[in-house]
This record gives sequence, structure tokens and C-alpha cells, in this order.
Amino acid sequence: MFFCGEHRLSLDEKGRMRIPNKFRAKLDDEYVIFCLSNDCLFIVSQQDFKEKYERLKDTLISDETQQEAIRQLFATMQVPEEDSQGRFVLQPRLKKKAGITKKMVFLGVMDRIEVWSEEAYDARYATENMDMMQVARTLNI
Repeated sequence: MFFCGEHRLSLDEKGRMRIPNKFRAKLDDEYVIFCLSNDCLFIVSQQDFKEKYERLKDTLISDETQQEAIRQLFATMQVPEEDSQGRFVLQPRLKKKAGITKKMVFLGVMDRIEVWSEEAYDARYATENMDMMQVARTLNI
């Protein structure tokens, strides 16, 4: 699975969201939404999540620091239940974490989809501020 590009959508009048069709077509039927950033949410297939985070199951119960981190990760995780039109209600905790009130930006980033509030995304990644040569140097391409 490879995601790229940017799509802008809004929550509907009932506060429901949907994943843009181009992204949804590439995403497995079962996926998770979680927060590992202070600015955005991540969407990945459940299978990808299981593969990447398989090692977490080996965390010792006695390792309180890691157990607390696992609790926080899973507490902010949602397995959406879509309606017949692909819409679902985003948990209030996740909306708050990402600062989403109405407008959102869905960003394809390799194997994940990021969901940003439009305001946060535009403030951080306004196209006129992008220095693509700096991007190339940072990525050694």
C-alpha cells in the first residue's frame, strides 16, 4: 500500500467524516485511527498496525513506563464503524488531539494516511513555504 497526495474534506452536519475515495480504495476494510503526533492522526490498516507494533505484546507487565505508553496509544485508538456511505463519527478524544473542528486535510504519507485540521496543516505546510531543495537534501535524493 502506498499513499500520496493531499485531499481536503469537512465533517458533515452530524460531525461524521469519511476517508477520501482515492485513499479508501487502497485501505483494507479493517483499519485503525490513532494518535502518535501532537498535530495529526494516523490511519493504517489493522494488518499494518499489527505488523509494525507486534513487538509491543512482548512488553513486560513490570515495565511501568512502557505499559503506560501502550495504554495511552490504545486509549486514543479507534476502529471506525462506517455506515453504508463510508461515514463514521470520529471519537471526541481524537478530534481534540488533532484540533479538528470542521475542515480536515488528508495527507498520504507512504504507508499511512495522516489527518490534520486544515488550520494546523496550512500553518505548518503552506505551499509557499516549501523549500523543495531542502527536502531533497534532507532525504538525500
